Amino acid sequence: MTPDLNDVVVFNAVVRESGFAAAGRVLGLPGSAVSRRIARLEDDVGFKLLNRTTRRVGLTEAGRRFYEHTARLSDAVTEGMRAMNATRAVPSGILRVTAPPDDGGIIWALLSGFLIDHPNVDLVLTHTLEKVDLVSQQIDVALRGGPPPDSDLYTARQLFDSRLLLAASPSYLALRGTPTRVEELGDHDGICMDPWAPNAIRRVRGDRSYVRVQMRNRVRANSLATAQQAALDGLGIAPLLHLTCRTALESGRLVEVLRGALPDQAPMWALAPLGRQRSAAASALLDHLVEAAARLA
Repeated sequence: MTPDLNDVVVFNAVVRESGFAAAGRVLGLPGSAVSRRIARLEDDVGFKLLNRTTRRVGLTEAGRRFYEHTARLSDAVTEGMRAMNATRAVPSGILRVTAPPDDGGIIWALLSGFLIDHPNVDLVLTHTLEKVDLVSQQIDVALRGGPPPDSDLYTARQLFDSRLLLAASPSYLALRGTPTRVEELGDHDGICMDPWAPNAIRRVRGDRSYVRVQMRNRVRANSLATAQQAALDGLGIAPLLHLTCRTALESGRLVEVLRGALPDQAPMWALAPLGRQRSAAASALLDHLVEAAARLA
C-alpha cells in the first residue's frame, strides 16, 4: 500500500525534532495525532520505523533507510505548500532586487510597471555586474545576463535573448570610414564594456576564423547606456545589444557595421534562490517580468 504523504511528513518531523510532542508543536498537531499517524505509516510500509522509550525516540534500521530516502521529499512538500500559500497572499513589503547597470531603461520599465500594479511593494534595487550571493545578501530576485545559471542554486526564467552587434554613428563613419573586413577594426576607435571586454573585443568573426582585434579604447564603461551614448557622440565603434539600441538603429542615429561579426547571444535571466520560502511579492515579480519582457521584445 502506498503510504499517505502527510504521514511521511509527520514521520520526518518526529525524526528531526527527536520526539512526538516536539514534532506536534512544529506541525500544529496534538501528540496523540502524531502517534496515530506514525502507527498508520508503519502499517502501510510493513516495517517498524521508530523505537519508542519513555525518554527518547530512535530510528530502527528500516526507519533510518526510509528517512534517508524521504527527507528531501518531505522538505519539498513543505516548501511547496509554503509557496502555494504565498501565492494566495497579497504582494507587499520590501522587495530586494539586483540588476546590471543602466541598460537604456529596459530594466526600469519592467520594474516600474510591477510597482505601479502593486502599490504595497517597496523596491530596493542595486545595480551591479557582480554575481552576489542571493541567500547571504537576502536578495529576492536577480536580473543577470550570460549563460544559463546553475539550476541547483536558482529558479531561472529567461527574459530576453538579444544578439550582440557592432555600431557607430554616421558622423564617426563619415570621418573614419566604414570597415568592410574585421581586420580593419584595428584602425578604429573602440568603446568597450569593462569588464566584459577590457582590452579588446573578445571574438570577432572573420572570413575564415575568429579574429582578435586590438582597438584604441576611447571609452571603457560597464554601462550599456554609457557605451551607446559614447557611440552616438561619435567616439568610436561599440559592441551593443540589439535590444537596447534598436530604436537608434531604426532612426539612423546608429549604423550597424560588419553585421554578424559578433557571434554571441546575450540572454537575460530572472533568478530567485532555491531552498528559501519565496514571498508573494517575489513570486508575483517573476511572473510579471516574463510577461512584460515578452511584450517589450
